[in-house]
Amino acid sequence: MPGPLGATYEAKCLTSPAELSALPPFAFEVFLYLQPAHVALQAGPNWQVFVLVNHSTGQVVGITHLFREQDLARTPWRAPFGGMQLHQDVPEAVARTFLQYVHLHLRDQNVQRVQWLQCPDVYAPGTNEWMRSALPAFRYSLQHDQCNHHIPVTEAPFQKIIHPSLKRRLTKCLNAGFTFQQETVAELPEAYAFLQRCREEKQKPLSLSLEQLTRYFELFPDRYFLFTVRQGQEVAAVGVAVLITPDLLNHLYPASPRSFNAYSPTVLLNAGLYHFCQTRHISILDLGVSAPVDESEEDYSGLFTFKERLGGVESRKPTFLME
Repeated sequence: MPGPLGATYEAKCLTSPAELSALPPFAFEVFLYLQPAHVALQAGPNWQVFVLVNHSTGQVVGITHLFREQDLARTPWRAPFGGMQLHQDVPEAVARTFLQYVHLHLRDQNVQRVQWLQCPDVYAPGTNEWMRSALPAFRYSLQHDQCNHHIPVTEAPFQKIIHPSLKRRLTKCLNAGFTFQQETVAELPEAYAFLQRCREEKQKPLSLSLEQLTRYFELFPDRYFLFTVRQGQEVAAVGVAVLITPDLLNHLYPASPRSFNAYSPTVLLNAGLYHFCQTRHISILDLGVSAPVDESEEDYSGLFTFKERLGGVESRKPTFLME
């Protein structure tokens, strides 16, 4: 491409397995949800992988995935986020030309609308700040800006970072004999049934089937983790966590039924996850968004407060729309 890409950088659109298998190495730690092997499992229509290659290093320094259905393109098709990830040293002019390259391809395919779900700001502050300023020039508006919470993991004990009210709940839980443990994939059917019951109680659907979730665990055994809190043999809370990068753990599916509200086993669940992060030198425990995009965040103020009392820090998770 002409312009700021010059001789150093090249933008490519990959659509075939052969092209993907010949992909050069990455210059940065790619988010799991943007790794081609993981994105392939979304099984969306007309998948296209756009990469930015630095010829001086022979490495990929930018990536985004788009799925096209008629005149609509989406990133992701089915995942917590998609969007674009860039190496921190990519010049802004090069990044803008890469973005232009993507949209020229979409225009040639008669794409009229694009829905662009970026990662939470805390994952990539520099890239997200730039995307917020760059996308409006491509006719995007901010469709959603969800509140996301994460816990910075330090050497401080969990009991030192949480609110006194949660410290009391944690002590009550431990005194009642509740225990936290990591489970194997063999316990996933039991845990999934528990997740389903908890979601039905709150009238919220699960985004993945048991078969889909099992496949993720089997294909990415070093990235997907299952945890429970039990009182004896009875499950009181379940958590599915995903290692997005070696430094970032996403608590994807926390669940506990109302019948255990008196003990708040999710506090112990988060305590166990925090300790898990400490032992693996993971610096961010992502608690995720609280309110669905089609519901008011005011209705979830109690959950916001709970996450803040766990030591959670707020950031935003933007969705952009071009139409």
